Amino acid sequence: MSRFERLFGRKGVPNDEQPRLELAPLCEALTRRRPALERKDVEPLLVRARLADFHRDHGLEPVPPDTFTTLCESLDAEGWRRLALVTGVLEEGAVGPVVVSVARTRGVLPLVREGFADFAREARLLTLELLGQSPLRLEELARRWAQALGAGFQGESDEESAQRLARLDYAKLLKEADRAKRAAEARQEKLKKLREEQDARLANRGKW
Repeated sequence: MSRFERLFGRKGVPNDEQPRLELAPLCEALTRRRPALERKDVEPLLVRARLADFHRDHGLEPVPPDTFTTLCESLDAEGWRRLALVTGVLEEGAVGPVVVSVARTRGVLPLVREGFADFAREARLLTLELLGQSPLRLEELARRWAQALGAGFQGESDEESAQRLARLDYAKLLKEADRAKRAAEARQEKLKKLREEQDARLANRGKW
């Protein structure tokens, strides 16, 4: 399923059939579990076992261990922390059943690949330390995860969810800040040059 289909629904499939998470309980669960993982060295085998147990507990066949290892092979330490964080919230009553519903629709392998491994890798700017500093960054992580899973949010249309995530985009904010900084530096350099030219003109006049 393409990213566009996950955001706006597959052709012929009404959006109201899309599994939907509750934003507030998801953010609360992420907030509670984040501090314990912020500087923790995550054990990949434990994360794999917890995710596999989750699928087995709901009558789903987990991905083979070798497949999981391949999917996650390029994750850095922070990526494993993000993966452990979202795997942990599957225990929440407001989260687990929705993810199970997505898994039954999409299949376990695509879910683990895109909703867990790819998500943990691609959300690289959203470190657990940063999540603890800003509720907006935590909300962005929650929304990015829902998007990667292929789930929506209750009380929001898919278009509204996409627009909200676009406004929260931390990478975009950093680029805008960098552009503003460069523009300010260019203005300062221009002012400095104008002052130097003016000083030079005044100095030349003074010689007469």
